[in-house]
Amino acid sequence: MTEPQLEQEIAFAREKAKRTLPVALLVLLGLVAMYLPLPKRFVAFLPLVLAVVLTVRLLRFLSMRTGKEKIWPVITLVISGMLLSSLALQVAFYDSVSAYEKCVAGAQTSIAEGDCAKLRDAGMVGVVVR
Repeated sequence: MTEPQLEQEIAFAREKAKRTLPVALLVLLGLVAMYLPLPKRFVAFLPLVLAVVLTVRLLRFLSMRTGKEKIWPVITLVISGMLLSSLALQVAFYDSVSAYEKCVAGAQTSIAEGDCAKLRDAGMVGVVVR
């Protein structure tokens, strides 16, 4: 490589790293927030939506590059989308999910925890699905 090409590649790599690091940190923060108890868990929406926005910007930045460089941003986009859809389902079925989590939190024995499985197995309309 000639000297100007090498400098351009180094500048591109720095810019790519500068755009990639916040995305990874936001997805990690969103993933950690998913383990919070239920009302607080919805805090994960913010970092995950920001991660999606920044990933789309990163993909636009990489639009002229080869497909190999776009693999990880696309995987990040898929992971963020799955986490966001999981949160959306928890919003939609908040009462059932909340009841199940309260039951499991209050269960002190494995038998009591097994009784909570009835709440977990309840379908969308509250009917037990097997």
